Amino acid sequence: MDKYRLMEEKFIDAQGFIDDIKDTTNIKPQVDMGEIDAQCIVRITQQAKPRSCITTAMNMLASGNKHVELKAMGKAINKAVTIAEILKRKMPLHQMTALSSCEIVNVYEPLEEGLDTVVNQHYVSCLTITLSTDLFGIDVHNIGYQPPLSLNEMQPGDFNAHPGKIIAAS
Repeated sequence: MDKYRLMEEKFIDAQGFIDDIKDTTNIKPQVDMGEIDAQCIVRITQQAKPRSCITTAMNMLASGNKHVELKAMGKAINKAVTIAEILKRKMPLHQMTALSSCEIVNVYEPLEEGLDTVVNQHYVSCLTITLSTDLFGIDVHNIGYQPPLSLNEMQPGDFNAHPGKIIAAS
């Protein structure tokens, strides 16, 4: 595609998965998630280091947040699942998993005359994993729900598992 340049990139139904800076052409109105909910989201990319994502999520939970959302798209989905499993083994967390897809539309303009505009449209899988220390707002009958692991399956490491309380180990 040396004879074309990217003119427009649309992310349809990708709210919360793509940063607002990149998502300039999405026409859907922004939902006001509130300051507390916006702080509970960890976006996982293909380039992200798993350890930094784990540390970020653990710090969110240790600072008093009751839940954290891991969001990933495409090839980063397997990394999000791995991070969620590691977090579940460090502290007792309820898990709610939701799959969706978003459409990405790229519009290319020709650099030479006589060529047509090219529109490339494809779908990408999206995954949201909500990890929560309590059952508030979680439907245990949902198909994506997983209860916390038993205490003998957990390896707290950075955090000590105390019923109802998360305390950072020194």
